[in-house]
Amino acid sequence: MTQISTVNVGSRQIAIHSMSGEVMDSKKWTTTEISGGGGEGVISHGAGYIKQNKIESKTTTHDQIIIRTADGEEESLKVEDMNLVVRQGHWVSLIWAIPSGWKEGPFVAVFNHNTGSLDFIGSAVNKACFPMISSVFGVAAFFLALIGAFVCFLSSVVLGVLMMVPCAAYFFWLSKRRGAFTEQVSALRDQIKASQAAPKSVSA
Repeated sequence: MTQISTVNVGSRQIAIHSMSGEVMDSKKWTTTEISGGGGEGVISHGAGYIKQNKIESKTTTHDQIIIRTADGEEESLKVEDMNLVVRQGHWVSLIWAIPSGWKEGPFVAVFNHNTGSLDFIGSAVNKACFPMISSVFGVAAFFLALIGAFVCFLSSVVLGVLMMVPCAAYFFWLSKRRGAFTEQVSALRDQIKASQAAPKSVSA
């Protein structure tokens, strides 16, 4: 693993590391989760009602790749809902983000040297960019917004909107930090490609 650079997201410094290697194996599959169904109701003396619950399904795409570095080290990465486009023989770089003060950090992106694509792992980007306390604030702001929606409907529109403002501000803040991080990492694309190019023995 090689440190490529350091990026800044607000006051947080994040070291960007990379490990590059040849894709030895790649798998893609989907799973579907079904919920709902059945029904409920009351019938008494020939009268009543029956309500059917809606059936919902969620399909998740899974990708797993195994790479081997020029030193013979192997690393496996499994992600969901990224729809990675890689195949055996491609040369890719797995990118880590390690915030200052951390001993390790999550995979945040996969750079494919052959196709030029740089795919970010959303949940990992969030983990690297945001302090833990922000999650607590986010949950509090979300519930405050829900209460605000009820207040709008039941009594004061002005008060309800004011209660929803912190939630909107929180998600705007999240978006700005994510955007700053992905923009800075994307700017390292050429540096990664030049410094961790595939060996001559690997077809580029």
